[in-house]
Amino acid sequence: MPGFLIITGGLASACAGILLLYVAWRHKGTQPVRSLLGWGLLLLSAWVWSSALGVEYGISIATLIAMLTVFILIGLTGEWPTGPSAPERQRKADGAARPARLWLRGTARFFAVVILPAVSGVVAGLLLFGVLGIADGSRLIAAAFCSTTVWTLAVVWCCADKILMRPGATLAAFSLIGGLWLMPAG
Repeated sequence: MPGFLIITGGLASACAGILLLYVAWRHKGTQPVRSLLGWGLLLLSAWVWSSALGVEYGISIATLIAMLTVFILIGLTGEWPTGPSAPERQRKADGAARPARLWLRGTARFFAVVILPAVSGVVAGLLLFGVLGIADGSRLIAAAFCSTTVWTLAVVWCCADKILMRPGATLAAFSLIGGLWLMPAG
């Protein structure tokens, strides 16, 4: 029963914190109470997970839950960059080329919002693992934390930027350069 309470408390405080931050962001003007309470609930979630599973797992789980909650919230209620209005797009598009172009655009958005942030997070974690000169267990924990954090920030950046080419090109370049750096020189 205590495990169920810990999981429920950690999930509830993370989701409530993200929801309060989202409400504060959507309202005009400053919302200091909602913002501070939202950040406080996120810290409470990290503390709950850390006290139950240890600091190395707790912070990673809390970050992952916050990232997934933000991704689900933006996916359900967020405003994705859409470009011109539907009548304007219809005037500009040819009848035959329109479905192929929409499929290509949807595929590019999926790649830029889902695949590139995940790859960038893994590359960042591997780079940190390779650069740090500490014990293997500590390097692994630091790399996992870095990977989760970079993945979270990359998804938020991709979802927040109206021009998807900026974060997409930056993440692709980071992944390519990091991947080339990780390749053995032999």
